[in-house]
Amino acid sequence: MSELSELYQEVILDHNRKPQNFFKLEGATRTAEGYNPLCGDHLTLFLKLRGEKIEEVSFQGSGCAISKASASLMTSFVKGKTKAEIETLFEKFHTMVTGKPHSAVPPELGKLAVFSGVCEFPSRVKCASLAWHTLRSALEGKDEVVSTEEDEVASEPQTFDPEPLRNQIVEALKTCFDPEIPVNIYELGLIYNIDVQPDGAVTIQMTLTSPSCPAAASLPADVEAKAKAIPGVSSVKVELVWEPTWTPEKMSEAAKLILNVM
Repeated sequence: MSELSELYQEVILDHNRKPQNFFKLEGATRTAEGYNPLCGDHLTLFLKLRGEKIEEVSFQGSGCAISKASASLMTSFVKGKTKAEIETLFEKFHTMVTGKPHSAVPPELGKLAVFSGVCEFPSRVKCASLAWHTLRSALEGKDEVVSTEEDEVASEPQTFDPEPLRNQIVEALKTCFDPEIPVNIYELGLIYNIDVQPDGAVTIQMTLTSPSCPAAASLPADVEAKAKAIPGVSSVKVELVWEPTWTPEKMSEAAKLILNVM
């Protein structure tokens, strides 16, 4: 299983679709607001404290799958815990998401271990840690919006392997078809290049069988939509190019066989 698939495990997607504790807690004794300018994640956290312990906690807001799932899992995990216990958990969680890939995960983190793959995607660290920074602010009683702008992702340089994400994009593009041709556009050889940047920005260079192709307006838009739907992709730019000119030789062997091209 690729690193990206591990990162977006089913539990994360489930918590994004149906987040736990996603409501405004009436009678909250502490609230705090968090914002991640890099991804646009925004949430408000509500706490009800009994002494040093969190008796109830909830959140509201919007953001990417990781930020919402992190808030959902965190709010369930910290109920009944003290400020001191939460501070220890925060440090362990932050070390996990900013550490080295495949490092041992502290057993105290329980289900939070599903975020261990975040360390391979530095641009997502702030998404995963936003809820935790907001929780600390609420516990400290700070009356200010928490920003992840200053959040450090690692003390050592990290590398980014674009291949897992690029492979998922390729598979997505294999579901795009010219309405008049029974072969997907990737096998037709219409995709010239897929460039994936560490922040998830994707640039796709593609062409058409001819400038007068009836699908000239719809295919690039379809390519953009399919790529954008992939977890980990932050933006997509589709460039329609005409050099080099497409010829049947650019088709895969499977496509030539289907279209009976020798």
